[in-house]
Parts: sequence; C-alpha cells; structure tokens
Amino acid sequence: MAPDKAQQLGTDLAHLAASISEIAEALKTTGNADHSSGGNEPKPQMEASTAKASTLEEVRGILADKASTGHREAVQALIHKHGCQRLSDIDPSEFDVLITEARAIQ
Repeated sequence: MAPDKAQQLGTDLAHLAASISEIAEALKTTGNADHSSGGNEPKPQMEASTAKASTLEEVRGILADKASTGHREAVQALIHKHGCQRLSDIDPSEFDVLITEARAIQ
C-alpha cells in the first residue's frame, strides 16, 4: 500500500472512530434520559456535551478531519500552541479547549 494511501486510510479510520464514540455517548445519554425522566423528554444536546470530558480519540478524529481538508499546518500550530510536538503529549484537561480551537479553523 502506498504511504499516502495508508496515511489517508489511517486518518479516515481515526475520524470514523471519533464519530462512533460520539454516537455511543449520545445513545448512552438518551438511554439515561429515558430512565430518569420517564422517557418522554430527551436531554438537550448541549447538556450532554458539557457533562462528558473529551477523549484523545475524539480530539484526534476532529484534528484528522481538519488536516485532511487542507488545514494540516493549522492543526500542527494548534498542537504546538499547547506546548507539545504530538497530540498524545497534550494534557487531557486541554482537550475541550483544543476541540473548540480546531472547530474554529476555517
């Protein structure tokens, strides 16, 4: 397999994993809402997203998506801005801020 193809496949898989994780969390939240409120009203989306901490996989998926759409340099700049050379070196407490910054990349 060509290196470019392997890299793209890895990026796509990371994005897919992040998406699956987000869906699983949403399903868990919906399931908990059904049990706690009688099942009539699901919890608002914002409440669910603020209650959980972001994972490395979620951050990696978002950054991989941005990098694959032509923002590779901006993604690297974000990682360096947080004082690291690699995403895995960033403190998990900074993941939410990093996601916010990444989503702001246009």
